[in-house]
Amino acid sequence: MPSGINRKEEKTGSPPSFITDITDENELEEIQRIANRLVKGEKVMFVARQSRFKPGGSKGSPATFFVTSQRLIIRNPSMVGMREDFSFVHYDRISSLNVKKGFFSSTLKIMAEGFSGDIDAIDKEKAEKIMSYIEEKMNQTTTSAVQSRTDAVTATTTTSNPQSSSSAADELTKLAKLKEQGILSEPEINHVKQEILRGSKLF
Repeated sequence: MPSGINRKEEKTGSPPSFITDITDENELEEIQRIANRLVKGEKVMFVARQSRFKPGGSKGSPATFFVTSQRLIIRNPSMVGMREDFSFVHYDRISSLNVKKGFFSSTLKIMAEGFSGDIDAIDKEKAEKIMSYIEEKMNQTTTSAVQSRTDAVTATTTTSNPQSSSSAADELTKLAKLKEQGILSEPEINHVKQEILRGSKLF
């Protein structure tokens, strides 16, 4: 348990603001179970527990799905809660995410590096909010990764031949070669091209 959570907070159900803004007592109880697994600065944004009664749910030991500011945490208890397994999925490792809507509930379908699974019997409204948040985080990590790669390529081409850095035409020629070599993808090429043109008289 992090030192910032005291006994009084646990009894009253007051949300520790450095971990979450959630106020629901049942969800706070779930968060307390994973508090010692959160890293510094990580905040729990959503908690979704698998229903015991809806189709696809688990009557014995339902899993709990935590959406944090940095990753997904799946807590999967077994043996009536006496044992539990955890899965951790970072947003930059997710390759696909879908919500399958049912009549009573929804299923979150996740494909990621090192993880593939469905989170069944989740509240329909909450499943939509979770999907929107995860998609936003995935876009942020993708944009950040592309920016880092394009910055590195731009810096490399400028350093290797400083005299040509002032020539947008030369830079665009280099980009075409990088594309042919498969070093940069089409979206990355377009991003760098816009940066080059923005700094030249051509744009």
